[in-house]
Amino acid sequence: MVFSVVEIVNGIFSMVFVLCSVLIGVKIILKYRPTNNPTFVYMGLTWIGLTSPWWGSTVSFVIALFNDGQGISVNAYLLITITFIPIFILFYLKAITDLLWRQAQGLLIITYGIAGALFMVAYIYFSLVAPEVVGVLKSPVDIRYNTFASYYLILIILTFLIGGIFFGKASLKSKNASVRFQGKLLIIAFCSFSIGAFLDASIKLDVIGLLITRSILISSALEFYTGFILPSFLQKRFLE
Repeated sequence: MVFSVVEIVNGIFSMVFVLCSVLIGVKIILKYRPTNNPTFVYMGLTWIGLTSPWWGSTVSFVIALFNDGQGISVNAYLLITITFIPIFILFYLKAITDLLWRQAQGLLIITYGIAGALFMVAYIYFSLVAPEVVGVLKSPVDIRYNTFASYYLILIILTFLIGGIFFGKASLKSKNASVRFQGKLLIIAFCSFSIGAFLDASIKLDVIGLLITRSILISSALEFYTGFILPSFLQKRFLE
């Protein structure tokens, strides 16, 4: 089997986005050591987990390169991707509610925890027994989720976006110019990721569309990183 140009672009940019995001997530997590602030751990894990919808295409693309164009099975593809997003979103809610809505923390985490557990059980079951209920593998690097999974992913994206905007706006109220600047970057990151993820999941993309969409996603990862760990050269350029 020979890859089409669209599949090659899809696979390469999925891999770039995932690897970049994992590296960024780990660097944010490591920020915990000098600060003892668990928010860095929660947010680093969140960012790594939010890229899981692209894990399947990344793994399948790499395997297909060495397997005559044959990627992983649809069952494996589904299990690799969004199975554990319900856990990662709990890290996100813990971080957000620690800073903004502590009084609602228990209710939010319990509600999302129950919904996530139900989703995980159903998702794993159907991924193993009847994968067509969850999604259809269009190519070794592209899957289209059906209603069951799509609605949950929309909920996750909206949760990430809304919570992120409030989180960023809270930073804008700081008297510290660096914190305000980072707040702006975080708002941009949350919006960029949400737009990129929505376009990637809802529209059949050609090569140009893939390049634009994945570039938005990759830029969101860099914005997220600078929103938490502001490089000195950016601080000097924009704040001094």
